[in-house]
Parts: sequence; C-alpha cells; structure tokens
Amino acid sequence: MSSVSIRLRGSHAAGIEALANVLKEEINAELIAESWRSLHDVRVVLLSFERYFFRNGSYASLTVLLTESQDMQTADIVGSGGGEGLFNISWGANSDFAEMAAELLRKYGFCEESQWP
Repeated sequence: MSSVSIRLRGSHAAGIEALANVLKEEINAELIAESWRSLHDVRVVLLSFERYFFRNGSYASLTVLLTESQDMQTADIVGSGGGEGLFNISWGANSDFAEMAAELLRKYGFCEESQWP
C-alpha cells in the first residue's frame, strides 16, 4: 500500500478543538474515527477519514494526528491506500487526500517543520 506523510507546525490561538472542527467540516470525506487524549498539558486528537476516488475506483484513507502542548501545535498527516491493480497504483489519490488536510491547516498558519522559524 502506498502512502504519503506530511508534518506541519503551527500556533493557532483557538487550539486543536477549533482545528479539528475545521478539518471535520471542510474535508470532503467520511469521518470514521475520532479519538481525544490528554496528559498533563498535552492534548492529542486522532482523526481518521475515508474517501472513494472515482478516478481509480478505490478508497483512500486520511489520518490526522493533532498535538498541542502549551501554545504550540503539530500535525502529522498520512494519506494512504487509493491504489488499484496488481501494482497498487494510486494515481495520486493518497497524496491529494493528504494535501487537502495540509492546505486547510496552512490557512490557519501551519507550515512544514523545516520552514518553522
């Protein structure tokens, strides 16, 4: 199975609750799992989505892990699946799915970890 992984950082004032809600409202896919955890000053939410891609007739999954500690947030985004046939060719379905979530978070000030000041 092919996959693509994107790591982002941000410091959105509203926190991961607001960011999780944006993702759930704006991503055009079925939310299949949501899990929240807290430990001391660290909060974590795991969101898992599934979407059918007509261009290759297969499902792709999107997993987003949002972590918040004090005023800093990180996002780990993984798009996977979406492949078809003997060689499991995805035609970019998994990367398009991951990029959809990354682009939403970029609108809220997130950027790639390598570009973080």
